[in-house]
Formats: sequence, structure tokens, C-alpha cells
Amino acid sequence: MMEAMRPIRPFSRPLRPRRTPEVSGGAPEGTQAEATATQARPDASPQARAPWPDIAPLVDGSPPGRLPQKQARLWSLVLRARRVPHRVRSMPGGYTIQVPARFARQAVDEILLYHKENVSPHPSIPLPEGQERSRPTVAVMLCLCAFFALTQRPWPLIGSYPQYWHSVGVADAAAMLSGQLWRAATALTLHADPAHVASNAVVGGVFLILLARRTGSGTAWLLAILSGVLGNLLNALAYALAGVPGHLSVGFSTAVFGAAGVLAGLKAFSGEGDFQTGAAAAPGRGWLVPVAAGLALVATLGTAGENTDIGAHVFGLVAGFGLGGGTGRLALRLGRPDEWAGGRANVAFGALAALIPVLAWAWGWLAA
Repeated sequence: MMEAMRPIRPFSRPLRPRRTPEVSGGAPEGTQAEATATQARPDASPQARAPWPDIAPLVDGSPPGRLPQKQARLWSLVLRARRVPHRVRSMPGGYTIQVPARFARQAVDEILLYHKENVSPHPSIPLPEGQERSRPTVAVMLCLCAFFALTQRPWPLIGSYPQYWHSVGVADAAAMLSGQLWRAATALTLHADPAHVASNAVVGGVFLILLARRTGSGTAWLLAILSGVLGNLLNALAYALAGVPGHLSVGFSTAVFGAAGVLAGLKAFSGEGDFQTGAAAAPGRGWLVPVAAGLALVATLGTAGENTDIGAHVFGLVAGFGLGGGTGRLALRLGRPDEWAGGRANVAFGALAALIPVLAWAWGWLAA
């Protein structure tokens, strides 16, 4: 017999009671839900994201976003080695290294520990990264070429003739030793022919731009001018002692080799290489490389040409080496020369470098 089938009841899910969220202050339900979602996802809103501080002010007190590229790469390498999360950003004035706030103390400690363990006994002058300092040098070299062009043609209205400039400003060894010291500076601005001034402008511009990157444009030009003046004086003294008091010379090349000597002196006496600093330390071999480079420069560029004054080149290099060594020693104690007195010293040095040949010519014309 077939049993009578029971009627099938339709399935229905039991309804759960709807819970009304507790909202303080009468906030709408959607607002509370969004707030809850934002707390669950901290990165959903920029305002809720924890800040990543720049660690440069925490390490050495430097302003944020001003790290040189080389230092930023070094710090990033240290933090990567110690597995500290961080990010490097390029800023208008330099670079910034940012870490999560909870890793800031660890990042600072790791960088300070690295610098403590890797302090070099031979500190060097830091180089500015990516700073363009060629414009002042290019402008001065153009002025040097313009001065040559003006002094090579007669100007009767003002009584200016090429032979007058030559007679007053040439580096005459006998005249300089008799008291006409202005010739040591004025001779730097005179040249024999266009090829002479063009070569000095090009080669000198290269060395002075390199020197300006290290010391600032004003300091670089003052050191080069002083090296050229001292080189001409030493050259005149050497020729007088050799029995050739009537030696004559002109050209900016003495200052060019002086700039090369300053670069060598900065490298040798600022503690780079194997040169030991301190009273108890013995001198090493750090001075050999820059001195050898300077002598090689004299051998390749300073002996070419029939009328080349080798003595002026050598003494300019020697004078520059001494001035560069003294500047390097001061830089180790006072910092980079272009930062002395907040940069005002560099400006003053540049003005003094421009005044030296101007005052020398004024002295020469008044005395003549």
C-alpha cells in the first residue's frame, strides 16, 4: 500500500534580529561603518598613515632633504644590510632617507654605529655633489681673452698702445728684484699671441673649475692668483741667482700650474691617502701621487713650445702646492673653505682675487 505523502514545507532561513549600532553623538550609521573600516585598514586614508620621518636631522642635525647623493647611497646601503625598512627620495635640494617612526631609533643607531666603526684616520675634505661652479670661471676666462684683445690694438684717445702695456706689465726679473713687484701680477694678464691666451683659458679653466668644486670659486681664484704671483717672483729670483737677470716672461700659465699645485696640495695635506696626521704620526706616501701627477703635468704641458718658460711653470706648481697644503690643513679644522663664515669668506676671497691684478696695474701705471 502506498502511504499518503506529507506536504513539503518550503525552506526559509530564520531571520536574525537586526542589531542597531551604538552611535555616539547622533552620527549616522554609514559614518560609523566608514570609521570602522578606516581603523581596520590604516593605509586607506593618507591622514591615518603613520609619518615616515627624515633621519638626517636625527643623525647629525642637518636639515631634512639636503643629503648629498653619495651619503644617501651609503646610508641606504647600511640600512639595507641591517634590514631596516626605509625609502630614499630625491628632493630639490638633495636627498632624504625616511623610515617608519617605530624604526627611526634603530636606523639612527645603525648609521651612528657604522660611522663610529668606519672612521678613517685620514679624513678628507667633502666635495659638494652636483653643484655647478663653472660659470664664474668661464666668465673670468672670457674677460682674460677680452683684455688681450683690447691691449693688442692702439687707443690714441686714452694713450693706450700695445707696447706700453708690455713695457709696464711684463715679468722682468731684474725689474721685479729692484722693487717693481707689480709685474709678478700684471704679467699673468698679458699674452704673446691669440693661441697663447686661448690655450691658457681652456686648460686653466679646467683646473680652476676642478679647484672651485673643492674650495669654492672665490677661494680657488685667490689661490690660483697668489700661486701665479709667487711663482713669478720665485722664477725671477732663480734666474737672477743663475746670472740671467734680464729674463722676461708673460702669460697666465704660471697661475694655471699654480691651480694644479693647489689641487695636489689639498689632496696631500688634507689627510687623504697614506699621509698621517698628528704630531706623533710619521709621514706616509700620500703626498707621492699628487706630486707625481703635478710633475707629469709639467712634463707634458709645461715644456711644449720654443718660448715656454719652464721655470715659471715649475715654481707656480711649487707655490700652489704649498698654498694648497695650508688650505687643506685649515679645511680639516674649519670645514670646506666655501662654508667659512657662512660663505662670506668665499665671496671676499673672490673680490680680493679680482683686485690683485687691478691694483697691480694701477700701481704699475702710476709708477711708470
